[in-house]
Amino acid sequence: MTKAALHNYVTQSRARVKGNKNTPLPEFQNLLSMAKPRLSRPDAKSLKADINGVVIELTTNSPHQAEFWSENWWRAGDDSPVQASIYSATGVDGVDPSAYYCPELHSALFLNTEYYGQCKSWALGMAAAILEKGANTLSIHGATALYKGKGVVIVAPTGTGKTTQSFRIFMNDDGKICGDDWAYVRFPASKGPDPGQRLVARQPERALYMRSESQKDQGWLRDVFDRSLNENATAKKEECEHTDGVAGCGLTHGRCVFNEGMGWCYYAFGNSRVLVKREEILGPEKVVDEVPVNLVVLLRRDDHSPAEVKLSPEEAIEILRKGEYMVLPGAGPKEKWGTTSHEPWYNPYLLELDNEVQVKFFRMMFEDWKVPCIILNTGVEGIQRSHERIVAALDGHVSTP
Repeated sequence: MTKAALHNYVTQSRARVKGNKNTPLPEFQNLLSMAKPRLSRPDAKSLKADINGVVIELTTNSPHQAEFWSENWWRAGDDSPVQASIYSATGVDGVDPSAYYCPELHSALFLNTEYYGQCKSWALGMAAAILEKGANTLSIHGATALYKGKGVVIVAPTGTGKTTQSFRIFMNDDGKICGDDWAYVRFPASKGPDPGQRLVARQPERALYMRSESQKDQGWLRDVFDRSLNENATAKKEECEHTDGVAGCGLTHGRCVFNEGMGWCYYAFGNSRVLVKREEILGPEKVVDEVPVNLVVLLRRDDHSPAEVKLSPEEAIEILRKGEYMVLPGAGPKEKWGTTSHEPWYNPYLLELDNEVQVKFFRMMFEDWKVPCIILNTGVEGIQRSHERIVAALDGHVSTP
């Protein structure tokens, strides 16, 4: 593969931009009017996606966002009624990169930012608001995987290991991948499970929007990423954040990939991303679109908590409600990287947060459906040992509802 073959796009804003998730209707309409001239040009596209039954339409003049959007979601029919809208316009004069959501309209607006991660996450949050109110559905910021027919939902802040742990299950002979970022769990109208019923977590995305830095520890992924859609991969050695001397890498403590003759590096920038078709990794037989909810795993990363704790429903709900975490590169303003923050329910995508509803849903899961919950500390154990704990919980101590 030649250097020119990588399908990569570098965005001007390479992380989430400032925004207002509760923009009043008049202000939103005024901002939208500034974007409309750009969105009415022939090069703009309108694309409908079916996100767990909710039809969301993206209108954008960004070819990059349009391409990622089309590859990421299942397409909704052209005649499907739109339930929520996203407008994304670049080239709007006199406006800083910014994002706005208007609850009254179920509409979002992105100005002068093409970073796909925020667009994707807000689409999920918009669908969550509709499904929460109209379809008794809990939205979870978490990875999902299947092991020997049993499903696990791994909940944690961005960048703390959800994808890594779901991939370990995926790569097991008895494992399959569902999703690495989000799950919708719909509860039946009755309070608890009827005989034969299963609580199911569904994956709304066709592809995995992954941090490409995962390739550092799994070298075989380079070939997969090379044939995927990339965002903000580093193609120049002088732009690397981890150069060590003339030919070294400060992350791997080995030789720099550029000095090895490679044309790009997947871990030179901490928030570079890749959109990977799930079936492209280990084949379609290793992919599922839903899993039974047999176990919930929370992740934290510190140097003092126990490696594993089995949580009561109240303990699990309290940890989720508090959502304490360390801000990692790419997950917020750079000046906050490395500081402690709070992300209720470990879910920054909820655009219309209702804590009482979240408590209700998680209580139903843990008490009515009796789904066990454990918390693992990835700061005191290696990746493999944490994986073994998840497998042991699924293999030996969790029964199918």
